[in-house]
Amino acid sequence: MPEPTTSPKIVPVSILTGFLGAGKTTLLNYILKGQSDYKFAVIVNEVGKIGIDGQLVENQKDEMIELSNGCVCCTVRKDLVQGIQKLLKKGGFDYILIETTGIADPGPVAQTFVNIPALQRFVQLDAIITVVDAEQILKQMQETEVASEQIAMADFVLLNKTDLVDDAQLGRVSEKIRALNPHTRILRTTQSEVPLKELLDIHAFDVDRKLAVDADFLNEMKEGRHHHDITSHSFAFEQSFDIEKFEKFVQYLSDKEKVYRSKGFVSLKGQDRRALFHGVNNRFHIFWDRAWKPEETRGSQLVFIGKKLDSTAIERGLRACLAS
Repeated sequence: MPEPTTSPKIVPVSILTGFLGAGKTTLLNYILKGQSDYKFAVIVNEVGKIGIDGQLVENQKDEMIELSNGCVCCTVRKDLVQGIQKLLKKGGFDYILIETTGIADPGPVAQTFVNIPALQRFVQLDAIITVVDAEQILKQMQETEVASEQIAMADFVLLNKTDLVDDAQLGRVSEKIRALNPHTRILRTTQSEVPLKELLDIHAFDVDRKLAVDADFLNEMKEGRHHHDITSHSFAFEQSFDIEKFEKFVQYLSDKEKVYRSKGFVSLKGQDRRALFHGVNNRFHIFWDRAWKPEETRGSQLVFIGKKLDSTAIERGLRACLAS
């Protein structure tokens, strides 16, 4: 492994995890905009052929690598190691942030820093930060195991979207989190906003605590790391959408199917600005982004993530929403 070109100081790494739609990218952008003490390198991992979250990272002056079409805990892990090596060779940063997919078990991601001696000379895992949707997490834990795994491995849990629930719900969620992970620190947040000095570069990661939660934490051959029941479906269109038809179809799909997360960039007929599309369960929003650049193709890129989704039916429905 080549020697890094920067100071030999060991670079801290924070893993940002959490179930689909919890607010990970919002937290990432909040860190990049609000923290001036560090020069960050960012690794964004997405499941699916079209990368959306990488394009939503606002602070592009920071070094960024995007790993698409896979989960960091399995097929893309080799790319993660190579990405870190590439960053170290280039230098110019003093902190690494890794945003995992919403269906990633952070355990194997953490193993990358514990089990590979060549990395330990240059980088050190500082914390696993799990963002939790206070409104949806209890339902999510009933429906999929990975939502609980993400909490169990957390050094910090950001109990996010607290403005959407009452105190009784916050109490139930906090109690469940404590049952899964009595060692984690719970921070209640709205829009993933948290005092960053309490979150970054504080050496919160402890292997012994992780082994207490999961005795097989260091076992890279452990079964059950994959969650193939949740799939991602990506779509791209060069034509613009009719906004009324698009909103009606997305609402129908969100109500009818088990869609955990939907997101993308949308071209709308008669508009000179691109629109951003965000959906979590059956709640979705469409809002204006920047103006289209002259050299850009005014197309749409959309991703739907959920259980037992019919890709053909979704594509057929979307095509019916294209403007004539």
